[in-house]
Amino acid sequence: MDNDTNSDPGYKRRLALAAAFLMAATAGSRILGLIREILPGIYLGMGADMGAFTQAIKVPNLVRTLLADTALSAAFIPVFSALLERERRREAWQVAFTVTVAATAALGVVTVLGVVFAPAIIKVVSPGWVSDFPDSVEMAASYMRIMFPTVLVTGLAGILMGILNSYNHFSTPALAPIVWNIIIIVVIVLFAKQYGFEAIAWGFMLGTVAELLLQVPPVWKRRWRRGVGLGTVDSQAVDARTVDTRPVDEPSPWRLALRSPEVRQVGILLGPVILSLGIVNFNSFIGTVVATLIPGMREVAPAYIDKAFRLFQLPQGMFAIAIGTVLFPALSRHGAAKRMVEFRDDLSLGIRQIFFVTLPFAAFFSVLAKPTIRLVYEYGKVVGDETAISGMSTALLFFSVGMAFVSVNTLLNRAFYSIRKSWVPLIMGGANLAVNAALMLLLYKPMGVGGITLATSVVSIINFFGLMVLLGPRIGGVDARRVAWSAGRAIIALIPLSGVAYGVWYGLDTALGQGLWQKIVSVVVAYIAGGAAYILAAWALRMPELHDVVSIIRRRRRPASTDEVIDTTPGE
Repeated sequence: MDNDTNSDPGYKRRLALAAAFLMAATAGSRILGLIREILPGIYLGMGADMGAFTQAIKVPNLVRTLLADTALSAAFIPVFSALLERERRREAWQVAFTVTVAATAALGVVTVLGVVFAPAIIKVVSPGWVSDFPDSVEMAASYMRIMFPTVLVTGLAGILMGILNSYNHFSTPALAPIVWNIIIIVVIVLFAKQYGFEAIAWGFMLGTVAELLLQVPPVWKRRWRRGVGLGTVDSQAVDARTVDTRPVDEPSPWRLALRSPEVRQVGILLGPVILSLGIVNFNSFIGTVVATLIPGMREVAPAYIDKAFRLFQLPQGMFAIAIGTVLFPALSRHGAAKRMVEFRDDLSLGIRQIFFVTLPFAAFFSVLAKPTIRLVYEYGKVVGDETAISGMSTALLFFSVGMAFVSVNTLLNRAFYSIRKSWVPLIMGGANLAVNAALMLLLYKPMGVGGITLATSVVSIINFFGLMVLLGPRIGGVDARRVAWSAGRAIIALIPLSGVAYGVWYGLDTALGQGLWQKIVSVVVAYIAGGAAYILAAWALRMPELHDVVSIIRRRRRPASTDEVIDTTPGE
């Protein structure tokens, strides 16, 4: 992709096509992820074992997000991309090598500590189990020991992902989670009945290793070599950022440079990113801790919230993360070059698109919470477990209140990282964590799991408005009027969506009954009818976001022209 981003007439189209590809790949991954979440319930039920496994995986997942995968790549990409932007390719790869070595050492220590102190960690995060459910504590600790090494492996994969995304190569990082899910699904189907949740824990570990190995070949293809430019977007076009224009006698970048200003910049960015980017995961984690205190469901409430959270994340992963992943390197380059007009345009486009595609799912998960939960999770040993169905449905309903805001916050956080102002979302994140914990402790007794997920949603809304207010002065405005006008029209379009979706589901459910295929027909047709009502309303309201989506679909149906090529080849 050409460096002169917005002056290239095909720039917006390449971003749109890259986002469309990522959405398709991420949709496949999320669907497989749902299957992965459904299968343990089918084979092993939603009892105490499921609660133990949920608590066991929460801590490694949280550490992975905050120290390894998401946070590390978010701190790494702005620095690496800025060096490529200035054609300092050797220095960029020296930063990559140094960060990789440092991350391996630091995350290795964290992994060892997590394995050694697993029982103590479980007791801290599951206070309601310590005295009454010692077997659950022991089970959770054994599962955690198996899965904690994924922290180290994911950290290395996050750096490789950052390198590839900086070269506008998005396909392999997007396909890696598909491989991860497939491996876990195969392990569940073949070994869950015999070995229980221990087999699933090993499946998580094996899938994570495969996710790392898959990204090695395309990164190796783009590595620095003296006098050679690699990482082309196709066989004819060469990315100017891959050409090494430095003197040929410069030393190789494959040596540690811990005192490099750029390496220090990654470290400076990493600290604030750890809290600010992980706010949703922190809030979710706090929720599972508080859930172990809910009277009457202390062993199972964490699993109910986790299953609802997995479904809640589906549209966020399909759309918001895809859009943010594509825009983040572009925002980083705009920020490095002080191109604030282009920065504001891309950010506004991303926010409006995220609202447009995620608000409908918030409405669907609100009016069809219980039918959706039944369709997704009520199989095998979960059939007839009304307590589980009701708990998951309530959690999903209140999660949906903040869905669109959670998704936009992901992009807003990255906007701050792109202009090297990571301390701002850090402060917001710290304040919101305190508010979240207070709200959860206030609401969990009267509202159960619903009180915990409602607190998460309220905090996400507060976080959105806070970040918008704080970002505006730093980039010359956030196009707030246009964003509000777009979101307002999208909310108006949710009225016919909600009415049509619920009406169609209720009519078909009453007429067809409660069999599996009947549930599939009633829920799927309700979603399709509601989606059609939303699209018609958006068309009547003349929403430009609808035109953008249609344009992407049309371009995907015809061969890409030379100025629409994006780097989606896995690379040999």
